[in-house]
Amino acid sequence: MSNSSRIEAATRQHVGAVLTNEQIAELVKVANPDWKGGIYPSDCAYTRTADGLVPRGKVAYGDGVLEYLAENSFKVLPTDQIVRRPSNKKVAVAAPAPAVAAPVKAEAKPVVTDKKKTAKSIKPPVAPKQKGAVRQQVQ
Repeated sequence: MSNSSRIEAATRQHVGAVLTNEQIAELVKVANPDWKGGIYPSDCAYTRTADGLVPRGKVAYGDGVLEYLAENSFKVLPTDQIVRRPSNKKVAVAAPAPAVAAPVKAEAKPVVTDKKKTAKSIKPPVAPKQKGAVRQQVQ
């Protein structure tokens, strides 16, 4: 459950009310007593402009469940005014079926691999190590 969905569920009984951060946090704690994480009302608070409700920053962090009125002051929006953030889930578009599908016949050719050859071809050649003066004395 996301931050905005927790806040939405907790504040549905308070539509139209103006609440503070502490009041919203208390409502979420009462609605979800097992939740131990943070509660961030400002993430799901949108500002009202001439174009409608828009996120306060460049990116919307959650659904617009609250309207930002002033510092530490949020109005709970009715369900029909909530701004839903676009989902990241891709919608599957049904592809049109081809008119006539011709059967495709392909012969399966066995794949022959030479394991020794492929293992050596993967690694680049390496020059033998030289030990400097010690090696020259031995020769």
